[in-house]
Amino acid sequence: MSKDLLRRQITLHASWTFSNTGQEECARFIADRKVPLGMLLTHRWRLDQAEEAYRLFDTQTTGKGVFLF
Repeated sequence: MSKDLLRRQITLHASWTFSNTGQEECARFIADRKVPLGMLLTHRWRLDQAEEAYRLFDTQTTGKGVFLF
């Protein structure tokens, strides 16, 4: 990895997410325990607001958000 990133002075931006199995386990945990999602989510957007949402995400000042369909 060093020769591919550091020596070529490349900047890598990435994000971490759950695997499909991890997402399913998380959803099951929330559903089984009736976790009040309204208290966990700080923002809600429609898909047509995605640009605004991602601008806000970039500020790293938000909690968790969700896109509503």
